[in-house]
Amino acid sequence: MKKSAALIILGLGIAFTSCSKPAAQTTGDATAAEKHLIVAVNPDFETFDPALAYEPFSAWVLGTVYDTLYKYKNDIRHYEPQLAESYTVSPDGLTYTYTLRKDVTFNTGRPLTSADLLWSNQRALNMKGNATFNARGIAGIEAPDDYTIVYHLKEADPTFHIKLASNLFAPLDRQAAEEHGATNAENADTTDSAKVWLDNNSIGTGPYQIASYTPKVDLVMERNPNYWGTKPYYDKITLKSVTDSNSQAMMLRAGDVDIAFNLSPEQIRELQGINGISIMDAPSLRFSFLLMNRDPAVGGPVANPTVQKAIHLALDYKGLQTIAGGGVVTPQGPFSLGLTGSFPPADVSGYPKLAEAKALMAQAGYAEGFSSKFYVPVTNIQGVDFVILAQKIQNDLAAIGITTELVPENVTISLESYRNGKQPLGLWHWGPDYNDNISNLAFLPGNTVALRAGWKAEANSALADLGRNTALEIDEAKRIEYLRQIQEQLLEDSPFAVILQHASQYAIRTGLTGADFGINRLDFTRLAE
Repeated sequence: MKKSAALIILGLGIAFTSCSKPAAQTTGDATAAEKHLIVAVNPDFETFDPALAYEPFSAWVLGTVYDTLYKYKNDIRHYEPQLAESYTVSPDGLTYTYTLRKDVTFNTGRPLTSADLLWSNQRALNMKGNATFNARGIAGIEAPDDYTIVYHLKEADPTFHIKLASNLFAPLDRQAAEEHGATNAENADTTDSAKVWLDNNSIGTGPYQIASYTPKVDLVMERNPNYWGTKPYYDKITLKSVTDSNSQAMMLRAGDVDIAFNLSPEQIRELQGINGISIMDAPSLRFSFLLMNRDPAVGGPVANPTVQKAIHLALDYKGLQTIAGGGVVTPQGPFSLGLTGSFPPADVSGYPKLAEAKALMAQAGYAEGFSSKFYVPVTNIQGVDFVILAQKIQNDLAAIGITTELVPENVTISLESYRNGKQPLGLWHWGPDYNDNISNLAFLPGNTVALRAGWKAEANSALADLGRNTALEIDEAKRIEYLRQIQEQLLEDSPFAVILQHASQYAIRTGLTGADFGINRLDFTRLAE
């Protein structure tokens, strides 16, 4: 009998391992092999409470056991109804009204009503978890009948519809939740006691449900018997803790796993051309960037805008792309390629431009160069070792007289000085909190990331104002025009050099279908043989 399908995800720490011991399912007098997908994960799980979870792999689980009003298709620009049947938006963009499907039930067997959604959203807001920034613009929520829910906003937000795809807004079975200590009270963050139970159980409307969870061992999901949609192919999915990516690559070659995701460039090269294995690209919105602090008290010579332009010109972007592996590109600015309104990739064929860079250094008064500390978190993003990337940048800067002292630090330690704006030079990465470029406005003067680079709103008030207008514009054509203007201005003045937009190359076993990786996560419900 053929082994059941399995998956493995690497690099980011996910792997899918095969199940060689098929269980039996009995339907009447018929017995069939249980289709069991085993997923080996280097887990980042903190919780499976939708109101609190914000870790990437937790989101993969929550997106499998919970539904939201709308969900993304397997790309970043298109979404489709999930729990919503239809919706309308008021002309002023302040009121969103959704009509719910009437055929949806929770895995508990209870029918979904707008009262469950209202209660769950109120609980999520009052729990004050990491993802509640998605709900900051909500002025109020109401459920005028069993199948209608209305969101009132404080100000127009063209991304609100996108934010509702967050697991934060997933409905829980209110009755079951309250039975296990959940509350939607204003002080829910201190009085709600359902987290531990929700870490081991799910009460959603998704195609799977949590069967068990043993930290650092495994998470088991099984089909939701009351699922309202199309039944997924696999009966059971186990996310098993596996940490060594080299072992996972060997398992793929041995036929013990079906997918190896986010492999290192070296591992990808080793797997190229092997019969029965194909290499695929996984898109990503995450990009890495060089922060150059504008505050002279922190950045010293780096704070000079002319020096920052010289640094832009001195970087060997093509060489940096080579280090990162196949599928990567360099955006023209801090706006993720693939999102509406982003400029096309930069043409990096002429870089580095050392003569121009040296001329700018001389113009700024640093013809003989200078020294600076260069901070880098010890981390791996999409298979890219940030220390190695920083060493390449260090060599590039040396070519124009900038001597850097590399300061590799534990991510947690380095994050503190980065967030407090204390790094003169820093290599960091960013991914939008939701799939819209408004999230990336954080790089404009006076906003979150810009302040980490000492770039205050008054340093370029016109650009800061343009960013605020963009965030409120509900007319898409006007918003795209604003984004064009913003990107053109950033090409002339910015304390950030975007290095590359990451992509993951991963390997699959021939015969596995639906394994193309979406922008947010692998959709377990699409996998089949």
